[in-house]
Amino acid sequence: MMKGSAAFLLWVISPRHLGIAFLALVLATSAFFVSFSSHQTRELYRNLHIIQKQRDDLDYEYQKLILERGAFADYSRITDLAKKKLKMRSPLTDELVVLR
Repeated sequence: MMKGSAAFLLWVISPRHLGIAFLALVLATSAFFVSFSSHQTRELYRNLHIIQKQRDDLDYEYQKLILERGAFADYSRITDLAKKKLKMRSPLTDELVVLR
């Protein structure tokens, strides 16, 4: 029994088998890191799409706000608000004063 296990041990630690074991270990490590890198790439790509969608949503909201600001700054709207809320009116000709 001892002789058989010693022979097996000598067979396992032979340089040829150690080289094969080392190459198998390198291959397994390489496969793991390829898989890990692929997973990270997919995750980062998904995050990129989420951020781009958020950017597009914010850009759409910004465009709406620009249009709304333009509508609020419209001269006719300001005139209507001045007449209705502040009860302002254009001065009559005899109320005008010309400064020189």
